[in-house]
Amino acid sequence: MPKVHLSNIGLKLALAGLLWHSVAYDYLPQYQDKGMEYRYIFYPLAAAATYLLWRLKLLRGAKTYPYAIDLCLTFVVTFDLLGNTLNLYDSIFWWDDAMHLTMSVPWALIAGFWLKDRVKNKLALFTLVVSFGLTSHIIWELLEYMTFVADHPVESLSAYRDTMGDLILSLSGTYVGAWLATRL
Repeated sequence: MPKVHLSNIGLKLALAGLLWHSVAYDYLPQYQDKGMEYRYIFYPLAAAATYLLWRLKLLRGAKTYPYAIDLCLTFVVTFDLLGNTLNLYDSIFWWDDAMHLTMSVPWALIAGFWLKDRVKNKLALFTLVVSFGLTSHIIWELLEYMTFVADHPVESLSAYRDTMGDLILSLSGTYVGAWLATRL
């Protein structure tokens, strides 16, 4: 079995274990005020999305299963949840910034891998991947604000500065992902 298949299976099992832990130990401080109830719903859906879209023939043109897309998507949600489980977001002041920068790369690659056979012009591919990355990061920040920042007595005090920093870091990672998408 190719390594990408094994990696994909391993990440999905890790995600399942992390989700189990966050449900079984939901009283732990690292899970408080983090919008975990939304992660319980959307992270398993994200991990299954590529397979479901491929089976429903919505990933048109994919002759074989798009393992790279599936791996990137599962990687992003698994490592976000791992950061919560290990309490890294609250115990390492730069962890959230590092995650925005680094997880934006595989996130952008999802669009790059999906579009690479459809868009032959590298500048057009780069632009579309950046557009996907930036739009989705703005939506993420909006959802983050609505689900657990707006009403939080501490988080809301620095929300504007944090959101601007998150968007700059996410955009930077998206540029790297878009550049890689035009090279791979």
